[in-house]
Amino acid sequence: MKDYKKINQVVYDRFAEDFEQSTKDYLQEHLLNDAELFIKNLSGKRILDIGSGPGRDSLYFKQQDLQPVCIDLSPEMIRRCKEKGLDAYVMDIEQLNFKESSFDGAWAYTSLLHLPKTKLPGILKEISRILTDEGMFYLGMKEGSFEGFKEGRYPGYEYFFTKFTGKELKEILSSEFEVIHFSKVITGAAYLNYLCKVKKK
Repeated sequence: MKDYKKINQVVYDRFAEDFEQSTKDYLQEHLLNDAELFIKNLSGKRILDIGSGPGRDSLYFKQQDLQPVCIDLSPEMIRRCKEKGLDAYVMDIEQLNFKESSFDGAWAYTSLLHLPKTKLPGILKEISRILTDEGMFYLGMKEGSFEGFKEGRYPGYEYFFTKFTGKELKEILSSEFEVIHFSKVITGAAYLNYLCKVKKK
């Protein structure tokens, strides 16, 4: 298979400005209730924004007196996070370089959909590892049935992404997490969003 990480990184670096501007109001318009519920269920302030992009969601969390850490494979996205005063690092989400129980919550909105489907269970296990026993996890994924390279929002540029059915996601999540809230957002594409808590370790 082509190098999906490098291809996706190049696309997001190149179109970082367009991505930031076109999605800047997304949380306020579509995820605010879920974000508030996520915050309400946290046992502490430390959260990891996995595949943070330009830091839209983490900036909101910081404004709510939380302590977000942004990670993304795109150096340009991380530069934009740092411009906003966010704690941010270039990091491969397949290699979470954090100690056990480092965070009270993890937020992964439409970032894990850029991984091959076979890798998702292992990544969820790693996310569980870096969360506390009371840790909360929020996951947003595209609905459907797809895995591969395809043109997305940027004509002429293919990138790698996946789509899952709700049944698939609930089954995969169940090994590490208990789903406590579900929502669906439709903005051309349909997104399945799950608020979860870590299963007792």
